[in-house]
Amino acid sequence: MLKFSLKKKEPHQPSSGSGKQKKSKKQRSNQTVDRYHGPLITNEVSLGYIKFFPWIMLPITAFLYFAGGYNDNIGIIKVLFLSAMVMNIVSILFGLFTPLINRFKSLTYILVAFVVWTVLLSFTFIGLLMVTKDNIAISALTVYNSKLTLFYVIPMILLFVVMTSIYAWYYLPQNQGKIWKINRWETYEINSKKKELLFNMTKVLGIILVVIAVLTDYIQIIFGFFLGTLMTFAFPAVLVDAIYAAIYIKDHPDYEEL
Repeated sequence: MLKFSLKKKEPHQPSSGSGKQKKSKKQRSNQTVDRYHGPLITNEVSLGYIKFFPWIMLPITAFLYFAGGYNDNIGIIKVLFLSAMVMNIVSILFGLFTPLINRFKSLTYILVAFVVWTVLLSFTFIGLLMVTKDNIAISALTVYNSKLTLFYVIPMILLFVVMTSIYAWYYLPQNQGKIWKINRWETYEINSKKKELLFNMTKVLGIILVVIAVLTDYIQIIFGFFLGTLMTFAFPAVLVDAIYAAIYIKDHPDYEEL
């Protein structure tokens, strides 16, 4: 994960205000270390995300708007990805001006949260296309007419709500610092056997799913569900952290700068 921090200047002769400057930089360094982030992600969301994530997501959301929204008479898909395109375009334009980012940090984090939402939307929709595509061209009609659409969409929405609520719970003041047991396994040797057992069970389950997929010719559907589940499980953590950062920066305006 990208993490931006201020570089310290080389020691120089003390001058008026230099002590305050050093103190300010020391405080920023401590705040960079101390800002809480949830148990799933390695590093907290950074202002620098606004510099590159929208550039990656704009062509993806544009493709899904034109390809996935083809023959979209209802308009749901087109509205979703048109909104995603606008979010990425606005974020790209905003990210071109570093002074604006540093001046409006809370807004920057909100824009990062929107971009993360476009990542989640895009890849879960790709999973939906994998589930519903039946050897025909990609179009909105394929999604709307498939019997598997609701079977995919409803669980993903429920999973998104559940995981977002769980991650948000960890950001409540009384819960900050709590971590999942699986995160402790890297530190405590006593859990190594449990860790190895879980990984072995995961591998076996993965192999079973692949074998079933190949034998039943449902490999595309299974991997579509897997992609959607993985994205919906993981990315709400980044989304919640971006929103938390937008709130945190109001009380700690010197926390981070580009």
